[in-house]
Amino acid sequence: MKITPRLLAVLGLLSTGALAWADDAPTPVLAPNVRKEMVAQADSVLTARPLGLAANLADPFHSPAFAEATGHAVKASPDAGVQVKLGPKSEREILQGIASGLKPTGNFVVNGEPTLFFGQKRVKPGTTLTINFEGAEYIVEIVSIDHANFTLRLNREEFTRPIK
Repeated sequence: MKITPRLLAVLGLLSTGALAWADDAPTPVLAPNVRKEMVAQADSVLTARPLGLAANLADPFHSPAFAEATGHAVKASPDAGVQVKLGPKSEREILQGIASGLKPTGNFVVNGEPTLFFGQKRVKPGTTLTINFEGAEYIVEIVSIDHANFTLRLNREEFTRPIK
């Protein structure tokens, strides 16, 4: 007799059914009052309870830094003096803020490539920088450098500013 995949499948189904049939021992049914107690316990565990947090506590899951990075509004607490952020900043506004904070110390042409200096750090066009701005990290690319200006890119937005 030749064993084919079809025959193996039929034998597998038969053996599975036989095992299931052998395990069909009667299960005890609990008394109605015991079942009601168990259901009541399950309901008490699964019901939502109010947190009961004080109104002046900050929400640890939605911090101002998270709201700044994602553009969501922050609920102001009465004691903190924090204002509500109305909407997300555009990439242009973020890039302008980052660019205003960058203070290059000079620029030179090294081996035919324009190079921008930030203290001891040298950057060339195509270099990416990780910038921490208002509690969030952004990856900014140096797109171009000329004798008086440099251009930054954040995602698809570009901004050019003077070197000095």
